[in-house]
Amino acid sequence: MLGMSGVRLNLLMGAGVPVPPPPFVMEALESAEIAISDQEPSGFSLVFKLGRGKIPGDLPMLTHPAMQAGSRVVITGMLGPKVSVLMDGIIEKADSKPGEGGGGGTLTLMGRDLTALFGKDEVMASYPGMAAGDIALEVIARYAGHGIIPDVRPPAGADRENPAVTLPMQKGTDLAFLTELGKEFDHVFVITPGPVPLTATAYWGPPPRVGTVQAAITVDMGPESNASGLSFESAPGAAATVSGQVTDKTTGQAVPVQSSAPTRPPLSAAPSLLNPMTVGKKLLKNAPGQSAGQALAQAAAQSGQTSDTVTVKGELDLGRYGHVLRTRDLVGLRGAGLAHDGFYYVRDVVHTIARGRWVQAFTLVRDGLGTTTLTVRP
Repeated sequence: MLGMSGVRLNLLMGAGVPVPPPPFVMEALESAEIAISDQEPSGFSLVFKLGRGKIPGDLPMLTHPAMQAGSRVVITGMLGPKVSVLMDGIIEKADSKPGEGGGGGTLTLMGRDLTALFGKDEVMASYPGMAAGDIALEVIARYAGHGIIPDVRPPAGADRENPAVTLPMQKGTDLAFLTELGKEFDHVFVITPGPVPLTATAYWGPPPRVGTVQAAITVDMGPESNASGLSFESAPGAAATVSGQVTDKTTGQAVPVQSSAPTRPPLSAAPSLLNPMTVGKKLLKNAPGQSAGQALAQAAAQSGQTSDTVTVKGELDLGRYGHVLRTRDLVGLRGAGLAHDGFYYVRDVVHTIARGRWVQAFTLVRDGLGTTTLTVRP
């Protein structure tokens, strides 16, 4: 689709198993925007020239089966020799605008990633004798027929409930249930497309803060620079410890609960949670009937959710960067000074793709100022 050397955008579309659309659909594609986040379901929009058929009044783009709500869309991007699955989702809405004054109209298709399947139906279910990780596995397994593979990381401190005393219940969509269940343990529920089209990984676990670091985002380093428009926000006062007390369900005694050191692996030299001058205090929000171990895990989770106090926003030149920046992974940053250089977690990415242009806007976060390394891999 694109005019940039070595860059190409491809689509698979259709109900059930999507297939390559007919040539007139790809020729009509004007632009795509893909927003990927670990904070909320990811989404996409595709803009097509509306066009007209050979028969008066015929608008084939509006009537083609692949362009209808409910169709599955897989968007892949090729940068050099490597193909990346950018989005695997479901069309939820279509907006059309007829042309005026001889101009062509447009059709815009909008949708969400495969979490749309998880958010479609409300159900009532119980999970007797199951721990949180077991529950997440059972829910995700319902979608194996869509090529979704579970990656569940059971949380520490998640007790297996006695069904005679406590019965975990679901009343609502699988998406809402998995999201709320994750919040109890500082876990996220996200679906990552790929590594090949028509497969995806449903991840339920802590925000990934370890693993391979992507090639560095580079600023103010002459010809090595590959990003622009960077802005940095540091709000150390947002970090907070969590404390409270719980009546242990096994002993009946009141037990004090206090979050301890940060549970997420540190990405900065000076995590805000460890700064006594700025760190705040919050009261524990816990459910009745919890054990002391469960309450302690929740205190750590609620504190961890406040730990990302440094936010970086900017725009990446993919021609210079040479890769597709992956969200929900680590990336290096260099050229911004010792306070801001180092490693970050990629929280959000927005791809804006049109003929001859592919730009990624990004949001990076970490737990404080100061680099933990003097060398960031280019």
